Amino acid sequence: MRPKKYPYLGAVKAKEATQKDKLDLVAFPNIAIRKDLLRNIYTVVKNYDNTTIIHIRFFKLFEGYKEQKFKVNLSYEETMRILNLEAGI
Repeated sequence: MRPKKYPYLGAVKAKEATQKDKLDLVAFPNIAIRKDLLRNIYTVVKNYDNTTIIHIRFFKLFEGYKEQKFKVNLSYEETMRILNLEAGI
């Protein structure tokens, strides 16, 4: 069997973007968080300089929990309003 003349043309195997591939994001002024991470929010803490800190806990098998902190440049009330609208918490 003879080899193809242009074996690496990607036009035939080009993948179109679908709704499943599109990321759903919750946008804050300085960060954006994926919607599927909102179910892992552990605490939301009001900071003294009119910012909010969001703690997210991820469960890792055989490791326990892994925590991450995000600092959002919004007041506590505005942050909670956005989280309630997006996630329905």
